[in-house]
Amino acid sequence: MLTMLPAVHYFIEAHDRYLALDEARSDFSTPRERELYHIEIMKAYLEVQQRARVVAGLQYAEGMDFADCH
Repeated sequence: MLTMLPAVHYFIEAHDRYLALDEARSDFSTPRERELYHIEIMKAYLEVQQRARVVAGLQYAEGMDFADCH
């Protein structure tokens, strides 16, 4: 269980970063600014997904049945 704590912490940080970007995305007026910002939002989203996979993988490795895909 101790090996999962850093992974969960990184997931929470990534998720908070994604939410902050998502909340501020309407603050840009030019199409170029919006496009660059959208790319950053997508990168943050992909990081959240990767961190979630790491947490699920650790859960599965530690024998937690609820981590199985159904």
